[in-house]
Amino acid sequence: MTAKEQLIRLVRMQELVDTVRRAERILASAPGKLEEIENHFRERNAEYVAVQDRFDELELDRKTRSGELEVLEESKTKYTDDLMRVKNQKEYAAMLKEIDNVKAQISEHEDAILRDMEEIEKLKGELATHREHIEQERKSVAVESKSVDTASNEARETIEKLTVQRRELESGLSLSLLASVRRLEDRRRGVFLSRAKDGMCQSCYVRVRPQVFQEIKSATAVHSCGNCRRYLFFEPGIKEAMVDAGFAPVEQSPADAEAEAVNGGAV
Repeated sequence: MTAKEQLIRLVRMQELVDTVRRAERILASAPGKLEEIENHFRERNAEYVAVQDRFDELELDRKTRSGELEVLEESKTKYTDDLMRVKNQKEYAAMLKEIDNVKAQISEHEDAILRDMEEIEKLKGELATHREHIEQERKSVAVESKSVDTASNEARETIEKLTVQRRELESGLSLSLLASVRRLEDRRRGVFLSRAKDGMCQSCYVRVRPQVFQEIKSATAVHSCGNCRRYLFFEPGIKEAMVDAGFAPVEQSPADAEAEAVNGGAV
């Protein structure tokens, strides 16, 4: 494989890496974005949420007390029946005490249930006034959340597809070159390649020797920057060669296309 062919593959691999890294950032940010959307909803509708929480709290209390009231009523009936079967005054007094205690609990539960129901009716009116607004807000949340999910799915598909493409490109490169590329990729935040322009590396702006620059321009040899160690290429010549070789631009999802590419002057 010629130096130009190797450089064409390296440039395309860098394009794939940049696109995959943007897609990975989209995936990584998705949970936070979803949480932020929900938090914004709660902040914008704090009053409604507080009323709804109070309503739910009262409903739970009413249902719980109603269940306990049934048990208390059964206990009162049992104690009343047992009262007819006592054998002495001491047992009679003890049973009356139990009945009075149950009656007090029944009265307390009935009063509490009544208070709950009165407040529940009041809150129903407040909730009704907010409901239409909240429904619109919830629709907005659904749309925003769906947008995040769609972007995540597109990013995931992009990563899977481009990973396959990268493997195909790597299959034509030497093991030593691949090992060097992967080391640079790890150390340089994914950027193992840099443009060479006006005799300088465009990532670290260190000059390269004139003879080396000429070889980079003509793509007759594969060179790396003596400072940052990234592999160097002359963009006009290589981009033209890529078109001639049939390399179309890397496909991007709509979300990925909007993402900011931060690559330190590389492809």
